[in-house]
Parts: sequence; C-alpha cells; structure tokens
Amino acid sequence: MWISQKIIASQAVKPSADLARMTGSAAAQGRNEYRGLPFAGPWGIAYQPPNAAQAVIVTTSAGDTCIGTLAADRQLKPGELLLYSSGGAELYLKNNGDIVINGQVFQKEA
Repeated sequence: MWISQKIIASQAVKPSADLARMTGSAAAQGRNEYRGLPFAGPWGIAYQPPNAAQAVIVTTSAGDTCIGTLAADRQLKPGELLLYSSGGAELYLKNNGDIVINGQVFQKEA
C-alpha cells in the first residue's frame, strides 16, 4: 500500500511551465535555476528580458526555453500592439490605424 501511494504521488501532474525571475542575460530562478536559456518568440522579433522580469519557462524536447515574459498592464485595447524597451523606446500600433513612436503620432491617411 505504501509503495503504491509513493508511485502514484511521484506520477502526479506537475505544472507544465515555471514562472521564474530573470537573473542574468540567459539565466532565471524559479522552481529550478535555469542557465543558457534560449528565447522563443514570433519570427523576426528578438528580445532579451531585463533582470527581474517574470519569465515563462517551459520544457521542450530540446530542453528548457523561455517563451516570453509577463507584461505589465498597459491599457491596450484588444487588437493593439505595443513594442517597448526598458530604456523607454515605444512603438504603438493602434486600432484606428495610428502609429505612435515615442509619443509622436503618425495618423493613418484617409
């Protein structure tokens, strides 16, 4: 009985992702310590999360991978996109067709 309980407990479902804090250029600390993390994202977008960002780490067939970070609420409407850096640069694509680059608005031509 005790052995079967141990076997069942060891097979319990574990979370499929870990929320970890970035601690270096490719390192994070969560349930485990992660080093040499590759960063997955949409094709054509490269990123390097800053220290203390909350990274989402998943285990793949090729090892642990950071698939992104949790974003702060920026009051975006559904369908809008904001690219930003920790240095303050921003590129904001709005639903009305406007593009806002570092606060300067470029309106969609009618």
